Amino acid sequence: NRLRDPLVMPVSVVKFDGEMRYLQRHHLEQAVARAVDGSFFSVDLAKVRAEVEQLPWVDSMSVRRFWPDTLRVRVVEQQPLARWGKDALLNQRGEIFRPEPMPDLPKLTRLEGEEQDALRISREFQRINGLLETVELELAQVRVDARQAWLLQTRSGLELNLGRKETLRRLTRFVRLYPGLSEEHRARLKRVDLRYTNGFTAIWETLPELQSNRDIPDGTGMASRLAGI
Repeated sequence: NRLRDPLVMPVSVVKFDGEMRYLQRHHLEQAVARAVDGSFFSVDLAKVRAEVEQLPWVDSMSVRRFWPDTLRVRVVEQQPLARWGKDALLNQRGEIFRPEPMPDLPKLTRLEGEEQDALRISREFQRINGLLETVELELAQVRVDARQAWLLQTRSGLELNLGRKETLRRLTRFVRLYPGLSEEHRARLKRVDLRYTNGFTAIWETLPELQSNRDIPDGTGMASRLAGI
């Protein structure tokens, strides 16, 4: 009974381990302080774990006693895969978390869709992103609407409409032909609709500095139907 007395052999040292880029140390300290209310022997480690795991940036953690007065807390931080909507992030397992304040992570792609579809969207996004990287296209935004249709936008401003079915097959077809498309016209590829069985439509944006009367008619852009691919 004497050893369970908080005044006898109290916990006086808490050590934190783990690489932390976004997790604030004082938030960890506050979480542990809320949970530690016993002596070295009676402190409730499950309560400490529950408090720390409530922090949005904590992916997983462990806590151990070290004689005679120390708790060692090891934290694994969330690794963001993408932004989710306006106020959340998606981790590598496709789970949504909402840190406050939201960090400025401009290089992350923004995903939009139904929350119950987050895992499926994250897996498909990684496959799509891998394909586009082979032709040096970087995604800025991915939107999956209520009908499960995929609309992509690259950082260069190119829009890709994949539709609802066979998205990877359609995108693979586009990626195979993209190097030739970018060289075929003296204009910037603006929008591609891939919702065709054997081809796709493409719209080029005519740029003043690239315009050639011989190759591109006057106007804001041009479209081409590529079939039989």
